[in-house]
Amino acid sequence: MYLFCGMWEIEKMSDSEVPQYIKSITADLGLDIVALYRKVQLHNESLKAKDHNEVLQILQMKFGQDYGAGKLDLIQAVSVAFSILQLSYKLNDYESQIVTLSNLGLIFQNARAYDVALIFASEGIPIAYKHNLLEAKLKALKIISLVYTNTQQTEKRIEVMEEVAEIHGKLGQMDKKAEIEGLIKQTREFVAIIEKS
Repeated sequence: MYLFCGMWEIEKMSDSEVPQYIKSITADLGLDIVALYRKVQLHNESLKAKDHNEVLQILQMKFGQDYGAGKLDLIQAVSVAFSILQLSYKLNDYESQIVTLSNLGLIFQNARAYDVALIFASEGIPIAYKHNLLEAKLKALKIISLVYTNTQQTEKRIEVMEEVAEIHGKLGQMDKKAEIEGLIKQTREFVAIIEKS
């Protein structure tokens, strides 16, 4: 099952372009997301190509530490994630692209900008599908499931959980597949009880 597909092919964009999915964000976030993306682009353009991989690794490590510890505000977190994403595009590091798009989804999910969170997390799905990166796809799907949980979209959450279970099966992780299938069953039973009330 392939539930989500990004509306734009982001792998083929030139370095100077702002991805269409970012341009399409209309939510009032208290920041100009396109301007922030361009500001990060200008900074990344000053890096030498030979340094891209090393800078990417440093930023990924720093982001993991600082965001997890709550040391980054929204603008800082998005700026670092945009830098990681842009370097991932330059290096054709598809797994990093998916993880970063998922992280952006998590950032905006935590900021309760659910529509924006879905845009970012969903953009990772077609990349994962195209390059058969199932583990990375799971990360994106988990963010999407979290958004659907927090926005009480139970049927959509169940669809995502079914896809997660299927991927765990493909990865030979039968215990995780069974666990997710159990959660799906419980969720459906709960919905049936609520609907009878």
